[in-house]
Amino acid sequence: MTLGEQLKKLRNEKALSQPDLADLTGIEQSYLSKLENDKSMPSNDIFRRLLAAYELSLADFIAAFDRRYAETQLKQIPDIEYWLKQQQQSQMLNQRRYLYICSALIVLALTLFYVGQSKILFPEVQFGYYSQGVVLAGEPKDIFDDWEKMIPREDVKNQLYYKKKMEMTQRKDEKFILSEKFLGKNYVVTLPKGLRLYRADSEKMIAQPINAWLRIAGVFLFFMGIMGFILERRIYKIVT
Repeated sequence: MTLGEQLKKLRNEKALSQPDLADLTGIEQSYLSKLENDKSMPSNDIFRRLLAAYELSLADFIAAFDRRYAETQLKQIPDIEYWLKQQQQSQMLNQRRYLYICSALIVLALTLFYVGQSKILFPEVQFGYYSQGVVLAGEPKDIFDDWEKMIPREDVKNQLYYKKKMEMTQRKDEKFILSEKFLGKNYVVTLPKGLRLYRADSEKMIAQPINAWLRIAGVFLFFMGIMGFILERRIYKIVT
């Protein structure tokens, strides 16, 4: 559809004759006839008067035309040229945002897959540590295992030996803890009355379904990001 055809169509939809529209807009009928026959291009002022008479917005008016026709022919009208530039800038901004989102999806996908694969946030191994009791100040850390070595040989079978044995039995306060991190073969926890020596005792495998879901989410988002880049040229047409 040409500009003249559209102007004539809009006038007929308003049930206006050329003389009526000429009086309404303050335009000479002969000039209006030239416009409707595509023999002339309206000035910006005349174009605004016509839009006002048709009670039509600029965007609605341009929507009736092929984009290429608007860029090559209607661009001669300043208001339309400005509107097309604004649309181009808006489209380029939206396209840039779209590409940023696609890139962000891929980065997020790789992050989620790595977290799920490495199990860095949700470990599937727990380390067990065992402590026999509280080691008092001044005592060796392995007192519960080696207290017998502290008894002189000549006193091993006498009362001192059995007294120490009873003491260590009474002091025995076993504790077992699980840790998601490997704290070493031995580690010490300081207490007000002494310390506890914990020794690595076992490893326990636990199921963490969330790691599998993180990997699935990573693959899905990666696919979405790649598809976004593939479809970008079809969704956005660069206006040059």
